[in-house]
Amino acid sequence: MKKRGVIVSLAGIAMLVISFSIAISILESSGMTGDEFLLPDVLKDAFDKVSEKTQIQPGDTAYFSFDASGDARTLLWGFQVMDPQMDENLVISISNIYGDDFGKFTASQPVFFETLEITRSDVYNFNVENKGDNPVTLVMMFTENPDDSESVINPNSPLGKSLLPLAASGTFFIVGILTTIVGIIIIIIDYRKNRSSNFV
Repeated sequence: MKKRGVIVSLAGIAMLVISFSIAISILESSGMTGDEFLLPDVLKDAFDKVSEKTQIQPGDTAYFSFDASGDARTLLWGFQVMDPQMDENLVISISNIYGDDFGKFTASQPVFFETLEITRSDVYNFNVENKGDNPVTLVMMFTENPDDSESVINPNSPLGKSLLPLAASGTFFIVGILTTIVGIIIIIIDYRKNRSSNFV
């Protein structure tokens, strides 16, 4: 019986093992502990400001602010929810110290990011209201001019050293799955051919 299918399948399994090893190594080197997955820990130096973990009770509002510097053109802001639940409903309102309204956003996903165009140097307030039925613990993240961020454009930055290898690991994982499937298909085809030839 031909062994080409077995060889292809083993190659695919080897790719899967390698991709898992790369991903685990990257996550461990990023300082992750336990089961907690924090974006600021994985993407170190990618954010100009990261808030403390803040718990918001149902019906309550948490207040965050960011002081945009004079050369800020765009502000990337967002949050990550710890231990997300199915019925989360957060409403984020943005204003400045003068009470000007810069938009309102509704989010139910555990990770949410948006951009805000900065027209002048100002302090921007982010009011996060918990409209759900359960307490929510989250971390807010802010980055000025993300397109010009050294952590984004520099492959030697902590972000580049974490994100690019993780992306490569994910690609390797997908290729490994496809290779394994192809190997199994070849095994089945060869088995049927071998079985048919035995009856001739």
